Amino acid sequence: MKRLILVFLFGMPSIAMSQSSNISTLFTGNFKKAETLFNQLAYRNALPLYLYVAEKDPSNEVARQRVADCYFRLGNISEAEKWYGLLANSTGAEPKYIYQYAQILSIEGKYAEAQKWYHDYLLVMKDDKRAKAKLDFIEHLNYYLRDSLLYDITNEPYNSDQSDFAPQYYQDGIVFSSARNREVFVKHQSFSALNDREAMLNVFFAPPQAELEKDVKLFYQHDLNSPYHDGPVCFYDGGRRIVFSRSNLKSGRPVAASGRVNLELYFAEISEQNKIRKVEPFPFNNDQYSIGHPWISADGLTLFFSSDMAGGHGGADLYMAKMMNGRWDAPQNLGPSINTMGDEFYPYLPNDTTLCFSSNGHGGLGGLDMYRSDIKPGGYSPPMNLGFPLNTSSDDFSLILDRSGRNGLFSSNRAGGAGYDDIYRFHVNSYFLEGNVVERGDSSSVIAGAVVWLKDENGTVVDSTISDPSGHFTLDLAFDRNYHLSASKQDHSWIDQMKFSTYSRVIGRSTVILPLWRHGLFAKGIVYNNESQRPLQEASVKLYNVTDNTIDSLQTDQTGGYMFLVKPNKKYRIVAGKDTFLPIEVDLNTKGIFRGNLLNDIVLEEKFLDKIVIQFDFDKAEIKDSEIQKLETLHRDLGKRKLSKLHISAFADSHGTHEYNQDLSDRRAKSVLKFFTDEGVDIHRIEAVGFGETLLLNRCSNGVECDEGEHSLNRRAELKVQLEKR
Repeated sequence: MKRLILVFLFGMPSIAMSQSSNISTLFTGNFKKAETLFNQLAYRNALPLYLYVAEKDPSNEVARQRVADCYFRLGNISEAEKWYGLLANSTGAEPKYIYQYAQILSIEGKYAEAQKWYHDYLLVMKDDKRAKAKLDFIEHLNYYLRDSLLYDITNEPYNSDQSDFAPQYYQDGIVFSSARNREVFVKHQSFSALNDREAMLNVFFAPPQAELEKDVKLFYQHDLNSPYHDGPVCFYDGGRRIVFSRSNLKSGRPVAASGRVNLELYFAEISEQNKIRKVEPFPFNNDQYSIGHPWISADGLTLFFSSDMAGGHGGADLYMAKMMNGRWDAPQNLGPSINTMGDEFYPYLPNDTTLCFSSNGHGGLGGLDMYRSDIKPGGYSPPMNLGFPLNTSSDDFSLILDRSGRNGLFSSNRAGGAGYDDIYRFHVNSYFLEGNVVERGDSSSVIAGAVVWLKDENGTVVDSTISDPSGHFTLDLAFDRNYHLSASKQDHSWIDQMKFSTYSRVIGRSTVILPLWRHGLFAKGIVYNNESQRPLQEASVKLYNVTDNTIDSLQTDQTGGYMFLVKPNKKYRIVAGKDTFLPIEVDLNTKGIFRGNLLNDIVLEEKFLDKIVIQFDFDKAEIKDSEIQKLETLHRDLGKRKLSKLHISAFADSHGTHEYNQDLSDRRAKSVLKFFTDEGVDIHRIEAVGFGETLLLNRCSNGVECDEGEHSLNRRAELKVQLEKR
């Protein structure tokens, strides 16, 4: 981009071919002449004088700095790199020249070298967020350079050999600013002109059918295209009004005592006869600083612009002003999310929630890059670099979009153009999605090396990527599609749902957080034999995920133990079994549970031919008369099944000590055993065991208040007739 536009400083106008010398410089030394010309931005004229001084007096460091500055502002980047390199490598080099050298290296595409110099700069200027952003950008450079097919870009056919930039849609055509020669009898030219053909900036109109430079016409010459710099412009109120930038000259002379020519903003009407009328200045114009590059809302109530007024964050910052009760409120700086120690230009709002702009202070590919930021209630989101090939190592700026938000125009001084700055047309082919994979429940704990899956509506994987060491990932999505996102990594699971749609999306990106759940929830326990109360080895345990209709299974180990990973917010059923044992089911619900062990010991009963339960009185081991009939019936059954065995399990309630209750249950088991041996049943067919107060049938353990009826249920003996195992 033309350096005079970049820095907002416009030199004194002059009649063409008159800038080689003037009365103030004829009788001064070469260095003073050069300084005068430099301050007037006449870099073409100042450069040979500085070169002469630098050659004759190598100790004149200011002259060498000025040579580097002139080459840079004239767009001769290779020579600027050479001279800034000399300055940066000199002993005690000023930090600004180290930074400028790193910036020049980036513009040249020498990012590895630039990275080193940005590091060196930050050793001295630790708080400069620009350099930090640029280093971070270089570290992620492959992402921003990933695919030239993300955009379709074409050069507009009406570009000239000078600077053409800042396009605006107007009546099916394009209005833009240009330094092309109007071919008038007296040509006014800035001291900062890059060549003899460059004219003052004027506003031009390219009709829809424009195919050549000659098809472009001046836009409403009266009261808009003055003899000095005019533009850029922005339209509002349905194209019936206009706001534009203009040099603040009075009678052809600079207003400021310093001789500096700044920019001002003006508002005007466009009449039915296509004339500019009722030109009014923005009330916050000031002779001491520039205000330019306007964007205004369709209703004319919100104005954005760029300015180097005092109190900003760097060179030129972006500001906003509101029209309230027919008057403009004082402009408000957009703040540090947008503005940097560098320069921010060309604000543009395609809608109420999006800000586009150009900057050389955020992480970028070289010179000016174009960015997008979301407007939120609390401010602005971190700007997104729009990436290659929309941005290059050259200056890329003044982006606008059509109504679709996927087509637009911008300006650039990239190689291959017709002039110093050209207007380009582009189409966006993808929507950009980025995000971070984090621990669920702790977004500060990022997960590197996670696979991020992008699936279509049918669940088919259409793309995938892997999160980097900072947990960050990026994906390019087709427009007008619905997607599902998920992630995976060892020892983690995806337990959430995330849908993402690119319908109605425009150029830009969205940021998402993908939470991965670290495994930390288990269903575990021990499977016991009900009769022996010993752990059961090789019992089959199956876990049914009722929610997802999946099954997992295992066999218990030598301790009788089992353990399954279970996921939060699911319904499960555990089914345990073994040959000769009755299967048992346990239901689990993990709703709202994310960590811990869900303990469920399982007691399996051996299969039986018959079973009865008899009750005992409190603290008694004698069989009650009321229970004798049950025992006699079971005795007759044993007589019919000569190969069957009888298993007797006796229990006590929780009254008394564990030792006493164990003895009581043993006595109860022996009482039942004696009944059957007295009836003639072979003692080898009987197994009798007392279990004390274990395996209570209810909640009535020690310390729990229960009534007598509840306690009485646990004073029992369970008798099972089982087939003899062979």
